[in-house]
Amino acid sequence: MPDTQETDASTSRPADLGSTSAIGRRLKAYYDDVASEPVPDRFMSLLDALDAAEAKSKPREGN
Repeated sequence: MPDTQETDASTSRPADLGSTSAIGRRLKAYYDDVASEPVPDRFMSLLDALDAAEAKSKPREGN
């Protein structure tokens, strides 16, 4: 029977973090660019409609 060893994925680490660090920096820069873009008008309209629907469905206090 072959001898198998289980490895704990949470403790295994890549030997060289240079390439993953570069990838991480580029992903963060890309995310920052996307996050700084304005919210499209159509999406804002949908959010406003959702807020209005939620306000209608909530019971009013004092009634």
